[in-house]
Amino acid sequence: MIKRALLTTTLAIIGAASSMANTFAIDGTISAGEWAGAATYTIGNGAGTAYLSADTNFIYGAFDITGWTAGMGAGSQGDLLGFGVWKANDSYGPTGTGVEFQQSTTAAGWGNDGSSGTMNGLESAFRIDTVLQGAIPGSLEAMDSFATGHRVWEVMIPVSSLGVNAGDTLWVVGGINYNGGVHWYPDTFPANYTGYAPVVVDAAATPEPSYFGVLALGLGGFVMVVRRRKRA
Repeated sequence: MIKRALLTTTLAIIGAASSMANTFAIDGTISAGEWAGAATYTIGNGAGTAYLSADTNFIYGAFDITGWTAGMGAGSQGDLLGFGVWKANDSYGPTGTGVEFQQSTTAAGWGNDGSSGTMNGLESAFRIDTVLQGAIPGSLEAMDSFATGHRVWEVMIPVSSLGVNAGDTLWVVGGINYNGGVHWYPDTFPANYTGYAPVVVDAAATPEPSYFGVLALGLGGFVMVVRRRKRA
């Protein structure tokens, strides 16, 4: 009975640790239910839908750009994918430090002021407080695809430079430029250039090392109990 109870407790601890982990796969496809519970915003001019979520380590975005189809040809593929995030501790909009990430086939997509590197075949710009950084952070992930016949872009951007805490609000705005048009999200932004998308920060996901630490602790206790019973 002791062994069974301890094993059940260990599995419950492992299950709790696993459930806290972020479930977003940054793979350029939006799986059924993957972005359930995320804040949802319309991308302007009939372009599609943006899904946004955040914890104290990262902000996550998925952009289902239904208006940007594979049939538009290679000429449209060099246009801009953009994601900008700012921290605010009040209800008046973005203040303080911001981070931005943009991708295109050439740096000309965002004004040709240089590149932070290449990711998935796209030139990429990562900025902190509008200053272009010399490299893309190793923890930043981004992937896009036309697997569904239209473009999907998924991104995970580190927000440690913003000093984010659970319960804070991040303010998001970005532009998806294709086929000669600019498509803002949220779609209310262009009206007065203050319509940012608020995203409330959840508690940080449990990092993988902690998960394996819990696993080792639980199994270690289980082994100790078995040994004591054998000696008895």
